[in-house]
Amino acid sequence: MTRAACVLVAVLASAASSQPTFRSSVQTVAIHATVRDASGRLVPNLSKDQFSVFDNGKPVEITTFSNDIQPITVALLLDMSGSMIPRVLLVRDSTLKFIDALLPEDRARICTFGDEIAISPILTGDKSILTRIAREELWPGGATPLWGAMYAAMESLAKEPGRRVVLVLTDGINDGSLPGRKKDFGEVRDRAIKEGFMLYAVYMQGYQQDDGAKRKFLTLIDDTGGGHFQMGPEDDLQSTFVRIADELRRQYLIGFTPGPPDGREHKLEVKVNGAGLTVRARTSYVAVRQ
Repeated sequence: MTRAACVLVAVLASAASSQPTFRSSVQTVAIHATVRDASGRLVPNLSKDQFSVFDNGKPVEITTFSNDIQPITVALLLDMSGSMIPRVLLVRDSTLKFIDALLPEDRARICTFGDEIAISPILTGDKSILTRIAREELWPGGATPLWGAMYAAMESLAKEPGRRVVLVLTDGINDGSLPGRKKDFGEVRDRAIKEGFMLYAVYMQGYQQDDGAKRKFLTLIDDTGGGHFQMGPEDDLQSTFVRIADELRRQYLIGFTPGPPDGREHKLEVKVNGAGLTVRARTSYVAVRQ
């Protein structure tokens, strides 16, 4: 049993929770869209007729739409590699802020990677349980097995309905792998696109901006409709985590009925009608029967 599992298993029985969520199937492709105005503020009260969706360049009818506050189901994936040792307390306190920002219907699991990839068996909205994990289960040291950790985090949410989010905090890109967790970027991308995961990343100060692997990863994050944040010397990690939580629950839910599944990756485009408005959403889906 890993160090992370020791505390987690003890409270597993009390952590079970469920929530009604939208499930994507072969009949419906789900899109979660973030809309901001020219000043960067979230715009939460648009109507269905202000959106247009295109599948491989062809307009499709929007059959599902909601601008209600959306609950969060998220794996919070924290880099605990050796380079993060000076920042462990900052990461812990920021994680506690993220937990505090959760609403009753939100669910989260806390995961770490470094010497080991520790995926919590607990997916819960119980803040006392999440707080206990954050305070007791951050063990720094080791390399940065990012791809294996990303893949494991997605795997942990694979059976959950609706929107599945992986939020990773790191100061680097993949560096090393662990036995049984040897995954590459291609495998991470394939799973994220095929299964419709939404990826977010927060990069701590100090990582090289021009690294090709990082740029490729950030492009994938954009393709899933997620977001990424680069922390500068004056930026507040705690407020960034709270901002992400707010953005996630204020996304629009848009759905359409695709044609017969052809097993191929389709290009998606979402447009929004309104002066100064911009929209961010997933840019593709794979048309397979689920």
